[in-house]
Amino acid sequence: MIAVVVGTVTVLALRGDDEPSRDLRAERVAGATGRLAISGQPASYRAVYRAEGFQGPTVTVSTEEVSVQRPFEGRVSIRDGEPPGGAARFEGRSSFAVYANYSDAGATQVAGDAPTVALGDVRVATSLDELVDQGLFVVGDRRRLQLPAQGAARAQNRECQTYRTGSPLQGLKITAPTRTDYVDVCLDETGLVLEEVAIVGDKLTQRLTAISLEPGAPLDQSIFAIEGERIGPDQGGSEVTEVDRTVAPTPGYWSLDAVPAGFTHRGRYLVAGKGSSHVDVYVRGVDIVTVRQGASAGEPELTDAGARREIDLGPLGAGQLLVRSIGPTLIAHPTTEAFVHVTGTLAPVELQALAVSLRRR
Repeated sequence: MIAVVVGTVTVLALRGDDEPSRDLRAERVAGATGRLAISGQPASYRAVYRAEGFQGPTVTVSTEEVSVQRPFEGRVSIRDGEPPGGAARFEGRSSFAVYANYSDAGATQVAGDAPTVALGDVRVATSLDELVDQGLFVVGDRRRLQLPAQGAARAQNRECQTYRTGSPLQGLKITAPTRTDYVDVCLDETGLVLEEVAIVGDKLTQRLTAISLEPGAPLDQSIFAIEGERIGPDQGGSEVTEVDRTVAPTPGYWSLDAVPAGFTHRGRYLVAGKGSSHVDVYVRGVDIVTVRQGASAGEPELTDAGARREIDLGPLGAGQLLVRSIGPTLIAHPTTEAFVHVTGTLAPVELQALAVSLRRR
């Protein structure tokens, strides 16, 4: 998957040696007890953030806009200066099995890859219990952020739950916080990010503050359109081709006895890059589950991997659970020469139940 790259931004200066506050701007909610419950996950949303980057006495300011039509379509744009932003510096887009980066110089990089969640979409809501149990998220206080009226969006007063973790959620990797390296993030009742502050080496490095958040916003599908010549396997791209889902493409193929309740089987696909693999894609509204498998040469590197824990995957054998900001992944190696990855937006225990039901054909 093509990574999102931060573009150039407006530069400001701090006065003297003053360091900005590391505290979240959202106000604490007095008397709130227990974690804020996730009450629902929108099928679409648009969010606009004021992004500040800190390096010594210099502060850079940009506008980041994230538009998502779950589960596959995403668009992340970065513009120079204060919201609503000026010149476009970067844009990334995703559609089903296609991803693209557009730079400020007009260069386009388009690549195919195995289907996954929309670009820019943070999907930790169903994994919160697991993240807290592993110590990757530390529960903080309840807060409330006042969002001003923006265009057609009215002013909002949104409550959120703070968590301390070790990495910004805009990246895929989730790590445990330390004394000198941590991220404070505030998630609203839909699991979306309202605010985030990053500390690296005991220094403030980044702050994101929502200016506008529109869960359920109607989105023009043309903003997700991807055009341009695709890069080949030698540059990290893949060709994704649908194959017959009724026939096992290789001997010993792992598949489910039945489509999970409420899901539809979107299809079975050959992902041909530097190595080849097959992936089955299941969809239920905003949720997806993918079962990707093949020979070891085709196994994704998961360079964004953080902490893992051992987990029993039944017929697949002993496996590992990895939770990223796009949801959990179960990793199995049923033989020394094969891999199976089960990834989705479900809670880890639900994903485990699906993985255990896989059978070798």
